Amino acid sequence: MNAKRNSTGFLVKQRLFLKAYLITFIEKGRPYGTQMLEELKEQFKPFGFSPNHAEVYRALHELMKEGVIRPDKRKLREDSFQEVTIYFLRDSEKAQTIKQQAIDEFVRSHALLEQAIEDLTDK
Repeated sequence: MNAKRNSTGFLVKQRLFLKAYLITFIEKGRPYGTQMLEELKEQFKPFGFSPNHAEVYRALHELMKEGVIRPDKRKLREDSFQEVTIYFLRDSEKAQTIKQQAIDEFVRSHALLEQAIEDLTDK
């Protein structure tokens, strides 16, 4: 029952969406996973999209596995044993490729939705 589902090409894949945003957050110096999750929730709250912790960390782990980013554990404070993971770009070229793939998908999905709005709106 674990057969991989084939995409129907309907709308953009959520994981690709998240990866593009996570890369952008890292590029802009917001490298903590929890910080990225909170920013995503806040930014997309008006649209009813609220990614959960597992989705964001799955996307981060895939980016690590693909060699796009690398984690670095650091102590939260000098006098603390608590560590946080900070993410850095490892391969900027791969990161830009993923972002461009996401943009291409966003444009395609936008056109699909525009067509649906046009077709379904009373004229």
